[in-house]
Amino acid sequence: MNKKKKMINLKKFEKELVEAARFQDNYDFQTINLIAPASPTPLKYLNTTLRHNAIAEGLLGHRPYAGAEGFNRIEEIACRLACQQFGADHANVQPHSVSQANQAVYQALLLNGDKVLAMKFSDGGHLTHGLKINFSGRFFNFNFYGTGKDGRLDYKAIEKQAVEFKPKLIVCGASSYPREIDFKKLKKIAAKVGAYLMADLSHPAGLVVANKFPQPFPSCDVVTLTLDKTMLGPHGGIILCKKELEQTIDKAVHPGTQSSVPLRRIFEMAQCLLDTAKPWFLKYIDRLLINMKVFEEVFNKLPGLMVTGGSDTHLMVLNTYNVLGLTGKDSEEILEKIGILTNRQVVPGDTLKPYVASGIRLGATWITARGYRPEEVNLIGKIILKNLTNPNDKKIQKESKAKLENLLWVKRKNDVWKDETTTI
Repeated sequence: MNKKKKMINLKKFEKELVEAARFQDNYDFQTINLIAPASPTPLKYLNTTLRHNAIAEGLLGHRPYAGAEGFNRIEEIACRLACQQFGADHANVQPHSVSQANQAVYQALLLNGDKVLAMKFSDGGHLTHGLKINFSGRFFNFNFYGTGKDGRLDYKAIEKQAVEFKPKLIVCGASSYPREIDFKKLKKIAAKVGAYLMADLSHPAGLVVANKFPQPFPSCDVVTLTLDKTMLGPHGGIILCKKELEQTIDKAVHPGTQSSVPLRRIFEMAQCLLDTAKPWFLKYIDRLLINMKVFEEVFNKLPGLMVTGGSDTHLMVLNTYNVLGLTGKDSEEILEKIGILTNRQVVPGDTLKPYVASGIRLGATWITARGYRPEEVNLIGKIILKNLTNPNDKKIQKESKAKLENLLWVKRKNDVWKDETTTI
């Protein structure tokens, strides 16, 4: 006989949930978020009239039930916009995340045990690019290429490795590599060994749209990305591919890896893709890269601190352990105490465990979208440097926190993050 289910204390849970949400909302305005993938969501993505529970199953134009005409029209627009903005032949906007998009690509192009060459996690690669703790590393035979002594991709070394390993798929794109990627060189390497070339552009997607990062097509066969980082959009994955892979990719998404997809998210993705063609978005990307150069100038005062010596993108990695003797975990916690959010990050050749790590990763997406100007970014950079070089100085911490709180108050008072990014 089943035990009688205990009654839920509704008032208690409702109070806890409201308090937790209120805490997070306030915390967002009390901290400066430099976590590289973080970005504020425009209010229009939160206020759409479309129902949360409106879903559809199946591929575009092939739904297994009635009432899908409007859904087909919205999804077709989203796919068309994605193709136009990234120069692709075909787009699938149904994956729930880029991790799921990567899973679908692997399923489309590979059989269990097939060889894949991808970027090493410590050198910038992603969890879904072959780590053993992830599905990708369990089902496929991954080998990893790294970076040279300067922290940059060594294409000759990658070619030599590819010739020896003979992969069926080469994966490029990264979550903590701060430099541009030469897709043309990688395409030559892939062609030499008869491999597909896939790029995971989750991080630099906004830069690609604005022509501030190398274009993946026609060099790449497949591209995956998400809209909730530099694209300033909703959470969700997109797969872009060449015409000849269209059916294979689509079948790998449905029925291969998922069933239904929510209409609201597809509509929001279409809105986001449309926004990336507007002047304000291009201006935002320009300011984002300017702000990163400001960080670069500040951190250059400490030789060796920046992995690769700087950044071409919206993010950078600081090797705090080798230069300052601080682990990434320690550095992250020191900065959080004064109101700056970063994340611990493994670096090339890291000898520490990922949870501890030798560095931190930071980016300017959130602060740029919130309207932070170069002079304010300069102040933030100097405060970071001062606190990391004086980790135990309580006076410096107190002064830094006061300066940042004043800056945050000014920004919150004048916050105009509305439907359009008028802060830009």
